[in-house]
Amino acid sequence: MPRHRERQAAVTWLMPLGTLVQFMLPRWAVVPAAELAGAIMHRFFHKGRARFEENLRHVLGPDTPEREIHAGSRRLCVHYVLNILDLLRIPVLKRRITTLVEFDRRVADRFMADGRGLVIVTAHLGNYDLAGAFLAACGYPISAVIEPVPGGWARTFNRYRGETAMETIPLTNRSGIARALLRHRMLALVADRDLTGNGIICPAFDSYRSYPKGPAAYTLRLKPGLMVACCIFQHKPGRAPYLIEHVPVEFTPSGNTDADVDAYTRVIVKAVNGMIRRHPDQWLVFNAGWQQKP
Repeated sequence: MPRHRERQAAVTWLMPLGTLVQFMLPRWAVVPAAELAGAIMHRFFHKGRARFEENLRHVLGPDTPEREIHAGSRRLCVHYVLNILDLLRIPVLKRRITTLVEFDRRVADRFMADGRGLVIVTAHLGNYDLAGAFLAACGYPISAVIEPVPGGWARTFNRYRGETAMETIPLTNRSGIARALLRHRMLALVADRDLTGNGIICPAFDSYRSYPKGPAAYTLRLKPGLMVACCIFQHKPGRAPYLIEHVPVEFTPSGNTDADVDAYTRVIVKAVNGMIRRHPDQWLVFNAGWQQKP
């Protein structure tokens, strides 16, 4: 029986054109175009803007003036466009991608030096796709667990993610995820959305959301190191466009596996939400899944 070929979204065919244009233009010339495109997105993409604004109301609090919410959602649209354009720039830069990002390597090097591997828990915050490609360009053996987005998006993004030899593993490939850690690699897990439906409900700003247990479960079972990290837009003249902020997360297991997974997940979630709270206009989630108190 012939395999059904996934229908590819038309816009994905245009992405190589975006890369070609960036061969001819420096990044400083692309940024104003991204700001214009973000403003257009903010004006006409009503559903996305509404979801960004809902997220901001939860993160910033119900008393936040609407003008601040509106301005934050506009910045989110600009950051969304910049994310895509900088991802398309990866084939242009190759190993020179390291010029885009500032990163204090000492924490990661300490974890990797002891041969245990490292789970990097991240979020849809800043430029999460660029972060993995950057770490691979720095010479780290890194695997990233990816969401199987339909419409050809996952396949298209993977081509760019792999330009610096980052390995991608589908979310459903649990054995592949475990093998990456058994090979003592870095493993990037985006953990601010529960895509499996088997997560844990945790406090999230003024509400509640479901978060995946995977980072805690893999870390407790296979014993790698763990840190929470995000690749944040800096917007500072004279500095690299991005900074990888990272927070080592400490947890002492009790020996009760189920209870430890839940407790460790809550510790991880607190660190992730702390980063989101510091950079609410960079949290690029369209389907946050806000819930009432359980």
